[in-house]
Amino acid sequence: MIELYPFQEIGRDFLALRNNAILADDMGLGKTYQALEAIKKLNLYSGLIICTQSTRHTWAKRVREQMPEAFVKEITSPKILPDVNAFNVVNYDIVWKKPLIDKLKEIIFPVMVCDESHALKSMDAKRTKFILGKKGLYINCKRRWLMTGTPVLNRPIELYPALRSLFPTFLGRYTGYYDFAFKFCGGHQAPFGFDATGASNLEQLCAILKPIMLRRLKEDVLEDLPEVTYEKIYLEATDKLMALTEKENKLYRDNEALGENASIRRTLGVIKATAAIKHLKNLLEEREKVVVFIWHTDVARAIVEAFPNESVLYTGKESAKEKEEALTKFRKDPKTRLFVGQLISAGIGVDGLQYVSDVCVFVEMSYVPGEIRQAVDRLNRIGQDKPVLAQFLVAEDSLDEKLINTLIVKAKNINTIMGEKGVTEFIGTKCGICGRTVELKQLKRALTLTVCKQCKKEMECIL
Repeated sequence: MIELYPFQEIGRDFLALRNNAILADDMGLGKTYQALEAIKKLNLYSGLIICTQSTRHTWAKRVREQMPEAFVKEITSPKILPDVNAFNVVNYDIVWKKPLIDKLKEIIFPVMVCDESHALKSMDAKRTKFILGKKGLYINCKRRWLMTGTPVLNRPIELYPALRSLFPTFLGRYTGYYDFAFKFCGGHQAPFGFDATGASNLEQLCAILKPIMLRRLKEDVLEDLPEVTYEKIYLEATDKLMALTEKENKLYRDNEALGENASIRRTLGVIKATAAIKHLKNLLEEREKVVVFIWHTDVARAIVEAFPNESVLYTGKESAKEKEEALTKFRKDPKTRLFVGQLISAGIGVDGLQYVSDVCVFVEMSYVPGEIRQAVDRLNRIGQDKPVLAQFLVAEDSLDEKLINTLIVKAKNINTIMGEKGVTEFIGTKCGICGRTVELKQLKRALTLTVCKQCKKEMECIL
């Protein structure tokens, strides 16, 4: 189980003490774990978790890791029905569809967690109506916690759906749409209709939010944070992905060597590209600029084609002039938000990314942990004034997951030797013998395996 930082303990208690709350911590500060620990503190063993499609499987896995006795049901289709005794994890795209929505409304949930709740900013969107509308799901939930790193993406009116439904007493006489818009959104009658896209009386709005929303930025908790936080984003376990992962693992076991079947890695990369595009779209709602590392050129092109006017490509095949132009454009053009680089070419010798970004996403990995570390260091270097978040898109039990676990162990050992501030551990690493998921710092080395304390004791008895 995880050990929270002091600021995360405050977040856990903030949620646990409130039936309705907004946790608006900056990205990378562990909102997921704060919510799960609040749920544990309240001794809740069922609920509804609504999130984006790209993080649905990660949420399901996190609940299983942190609450092994709980039943988790990942809902991947509106035809899959919820379970009253489970933590039901579902994404915004399908939560409002029949027959799922009808069945959800028949259940009284102890808690509802809406992750990336800025997805509920539009009053006209079906997801907002079915979750926060007058007859929305929130009515069936005893506790409602919204979580987002960007509570206001563009304008104050985006807060209105949540405030109207969950905090009407705090709004007082501004509960009505027009009352709220006139007061806080500079609302006025424009030539083509009512305009609520402005902002006004923001200090008063801030005072309303203070008791119901907790927000900490990275710079607010620098003393607690490590230099680099590594985060795994688990891909949805489709039949094709599972088959390829097992085939790759078998190849590794049989040959005792890596890299024997490049075609599998390439196919996996293409599958990951589709998931990566969805994840990056969500990520760009919270971060201005993101660095993306890939291995195969066709994976890079798929991502660039999905963001034609917002990305630059750096694969090593470009001329020196083209490379410099790509780097300069990413640094200086506010509309260029993605730097898509080949892991080897962009992972060594590239400087300047750290001035505009503190987040990198690895769609594909290298077999050499040192090369991944070098790529992360494109951001974690002189000129970076924030802790770095490195995300890895991985399939569960894949070679990629094993490689990242190895990277963390090596990085932690090196930092310990050098007396440097270390990277944070991945939470939920498996014992090499019993397979049980425990926190990385609870694992021990025994012979050639990484094992939990109990298995190490048993091995010592046998030896």
